[in-house]
Amino acid sequence: MNIIGLSGSLLPVHLKPLPDELLSSWLVRLARGHGLKLQTFSSMVFGRDKSIWNRDIDKLAPDWMIDRLAECSGASKQTVFDTTLKSYEGNLYEHHQPNGNTRWLLPLGVYHRVRRGHGLQYCPRCLEEDAAPYFRKRWRLAFSVMCTKHDCYLLDACPQCSSPLAPHRVDMRGRQYFPRMGLNAHCWKCGFDLRLAQITEVKDSASARLQLQLEFALEHGYADWAGNPAMHSLVFFEGLRALIGGITSKQTQERLVRPAKLSGIDLSGWPRTGLEMASLPQRLELIRLLVIVLEDWPSNFSSLIHECKLRYADLKGDSEQRPFWYEDVIRHEAGGGYALISHDEADAIAGVVEGKYGHFSVEIARALSGRDISAHIPERLPQPVSDEVYEDLLTSIDHQAAGTLDKTERACLIRDKVMFAVGRQLHLSESALADLTLERVREIVPEVEELSFVDAARSPGQVRAWVEWYWEKMRSQLQPRSEVACVFTSSRTRRGFRHSAVGVRFRQMVEAAMLQRSIPSYSCWSK
Repeated sequence: MNIIGLSGSLLPVHLKPLPDELLSSWLVRLARGHGLKLQTFSSMVFGRDKSIWNRDIDKLAPDWMIDRLAECSGASKQTVFDTTLKSYEGNLYEHHQPNGNTRWLLPLGVYHRVRRGHGLQYCPRCLEEDAAPYFRKRWRLAFSVMCTKHDCYLLDACPQCSSPLAPHRVDMRGRQYFPRMGLNAHCWKCGFDLRLAQITEVKDSASARLQLQLEFALEHGYADWAGNPAMHSLVFFEGLRALIGGITSKQTQERLVRPAKLSGIDLSGWPRTGLEMASLPQRLELIRLLVIVLEDWPSNFSSLIHECKLRYADLKGDSEQRPFWYEDVIRHEAGGGYALISHDEADAIAGVVEGKYGHFSVEIARALSGRDISAHIPERLPQPVSDEVYEDLLTSIDHQAAGTLDKTERACLIRDKVMFAVGRQLHLSESALADLTLERVREIVPEVEELSFVDAARSPGQVRAWVEWYWEKMRSQLQPRSEVACVFTSSRTRRGFRHSAVGVRFRQMVEAAMLQRSIPSYSCWSK
């Protein structure tokens, strides 16, 4: 590439993408920054044989283009990729369709380089405040109907001639439109400055809060929803898209005219092809409906189902599978039975748990999702600790005890060895281990085997022999209070352990032995 006589791989002007900037907007700014018309700039950077403006480049964005832009702009490949709509894949929708319609993305309707659809929206105040006006990725989203920064509704056309926006065509209007910064804030057809467009302020605070909630979920990758404080954003948006498909179906719309609280909401003429093909006014009406439906979930929605006699078959929407948080409600309330959780959804829940806590836990997954997903993902469940690893941990404790001259510390380590051997062989939880008494041990294990410390205790009878020995020979060294009946006591409080303290002590021993990978949790140890 050679621009204005300069050689080298980097462009002379190093303009990086601005926050949330669309790929097409960045390319226009790059061309303007070099004083070139967009077509000339594109040919010089990508080659004359590459026609990129006869399609939705923000959706298509082939790998060769991302590689080339990273090479010549100095931006990382990830930075370039983040300007594309495909970067929403995995958080907003599951599969990106570069050449077809993708859920949640407004289509441009490109035909022979002309945009027939109103798929690019804008906020006049944002463009006015920008030092270099640019277009945001979120303005291509179907749920974006307002600017939450300026509390005004978005526009999707030139207010003077009603043409769809096409910033890449502005410098094609004639020689008088010499490339300059800010030119892309003008209408490509009539030249109107979009920054001067009249705005309509948002008066509906509930709708604004809903859009803020959607934007937060998309940006952070999770939503606090349906009793789950960390629902993966993909699960949230997949369910919301199914809900939208259900409440906008023709059959549901005919029944939703009954409640007084829905009066004034008009979704007549809603396109059969779905949300992404709906006009901006129609999507504004949808947001108003969603505010009512989603409030106090699922109470309001359940009431609507019964009041309007909505049917499960109509509420399924156009999704073959629906996330549990939505499917469970419509099955239970609209006569569809009880929801079944899929392997994919269980796997997604497990992935959220692992990403948030560093490891998978059935208990945490149940607390977050309200379901026991263990039967669906046996491959993710922690495996029981092997006998070899069991011996390794006890040996590590032995080495620590042999290496200390402090009598109390040595007594604590011997206590730990006996305590954790008992927990494993008798399959006791941390709380049961903390509350364990000698009488309880004798009740669980009536027969005692011969005492031996040559090998690790491998049977209930052997660990009972260890407990009997510990009670008689070692327990008194920790000076427990006379009224304390627990076998295992703290040297500091002279009382029994708190339940959580057993787990803390166990993790300390595992870390000292460097066995974290082999012993991921106490539950694996005691299985």
